[in-house]
Amino acid sequence: MAKKHDTTDITYAANAVQKLSNAKWSRTLLALPIAALGLLAWQTTAMAAAPVAAAASQTAENAGQATQQEAGKAEAQQPQGLPVEPVKAAETESAKTPSTPAAAEPTAKKAEPCKNIEVQLEYLEGRFFKKRDVDLYNVHVYRQYKDLGALSLHYGLTFERATGSTTEDDIWRDAEAVGFGPSYMMRWTKRISGKLDGSIDGSGSLLAYNHAHPGNGRAYGFLWRIGPRLTYHYTDRDALSLAYLFHHSSNGMSSHNPGYNGIGFSLGFTHWY
Repeated sequence: MAKKHDTTDITYAANAVQKLSNAKWSRTLLALPIAALGLLAWQTTAMAAAPVAAAASQTAENAGQATQQEAGKAEAQQPQGLPVEPVKAAETESAKTPSTPAAAEPTAKKAEPCKNIEVQLEYLEGRFFKKRDVDLYNVHVYRQYKDLGALSLHYGLTFERATGSTTEDDIWRDAEAVGFGPSYMMRWTKRISGKLDGSIDGSGSLLAYNHAHPGNGRAYGFLWRIGPRLTYHYTDRDALSLAYLFHHSSNGMSSHNPGYNGIGFSLGFTHWY
């Protein structure tokens, strides 16, 4: 009976060992698929992350190359032996200095077309007609509106004060009168020196008088003038001039037209603005 009990125990122990071995093999077989799935998932994640890391690395590399290129350009533009900061400081100081705009301003003003006002005061003495002794005291105001190189065009007004007398058919007549009207002037100018100009002036004025002028004439007439003028520019905007002029006055009609001539001087002042 004792031997039978021992045999049973041995059999039971053998079965237990067999069951334990089977359980271990089952757990081992179950762990293999799990490990395989984990390896596969890790490989998939690594493959997906690889392009992102490569793109990030390429972007960083491009940024580094761009920075190096900009640094190279700055070094190439920088003068040798001078640091960058002093150059920037010098540029800042030159930008703050107001001398450059002030120096450029007169040049810009000279390049621009300027308007001007010219006032002429003149005395014209009656000449060439013994019986028509009429003197003129005139004031002309002109504004230049066109510049054609050496030729300039001007329009303005004329105020005239006439004195003297005429003798026609042995009849003495008073020539006192006051006239006023529009005027037009053409001027050809040539530079003589830095501040001195020479010109030839030609002008015509249509005047309305306060009565018939001269005696036995009509209440209107024309004043024609021509002669040389010297102009001195004593500033950039102001000039004085002196002219020697010949004049002819008449009303342009065939009857009641006692015309007369004269010569005289004209003093001018011009201001540009």
